[in-house]
Amino acid sequence: MYALTYKKKNFLSKLVFLVNKHKWVTLLLLLGVYQFSGGLYIYGKAELAQYLIAHAWHKNLQSAEQHKPWPWADTQPIAQLIIKEKNWYVLAGASGRNLAFAPTHVSSTPKPGEKGNSVIVGHRDTQFNSLKHLQKGDIIEVKTKHNRQRFKITMLRVAQQSQTEYMHSNVNNSTFDVDQAYLTLITCYPFDSLVPDPTHRYIVRAVAI
Repeated sequence: MYALTYKKKNFLSKLVFLVNKHKWVTLLLLLGVYQFSGGLYIYGKAELAQYLIAHAWHKNLQSAEQHKPWPWADTQPIAQLIIKEKNWYVLAGASGRNLAFAPTHVSSTPKPGEKGNSVIVGHRDTQFNSLKHLQKGDIIEVKTKHNRQRFKITMLRVAQQSQTEYMHSNVNNSTFDVDQAYLTLITCYPFDSLVPDPTHRYIVRAVAI
């Protein structure tokens, strides 16, 4: 028993010595594990939520009522984005809580498919990570309860967070056609960065065709 206790103490002493000797390496390793596990949690939550949101969306298509993705939700799916054969469901209301689960529609802008500039925001490390693969001329399909509209990408741009003009219907002193439907997708930039709360945004602008 004494020998076993001695070996345990000896092992712990060596471990403490190694951690103290290489404390910066250990700190970086722990930070990496934390960031990785946090990223997996966010990604897993968003993926699971998409299944629940999809179920509510299909129920909405079949009835006149609005169905919530889960009983305590204060939102509901209002549109479906089809981007390069991938399907994402859009929630109403661009709150931080809703953004954790899916792309969300900025309620102060027209709904997707309606005339004007409809703005949808999403996280760069979940669904909207795919925006980095888009190019000018690519097609985005928007499906709502009553319509299905195709949009052609006309602009890809990195902007400062403070440049809120991209959420309006006037960019670079060029007024939009008031009878046309536009779609603006916004996410944080740069993609795949571990730095939280970046100061830049990635803007995808598309026009109905």
